[in-house]
Amino acid sequence: MMLFIGPPHGQTGREIEVLVNVYSDGRQAVVFHAMPLGPKFRRYREENPSG
Repeated sequence: MMLFIGPPHGQTGREIEVLVNVYSDGRQAVVFHAMPLGPKFRRYREENPSG
């Protein structure tokens, strides 16, 4: 599973969280969660500003 946090496009200051399941063959990925950045991952973002 991979977590992506960032703006949905370059013309906004908002951020979103996206969770992706990457299969072991590395050729297929499924996005299973996407929403505005919530408190759980906002705290992670604040503690790890560089990624």
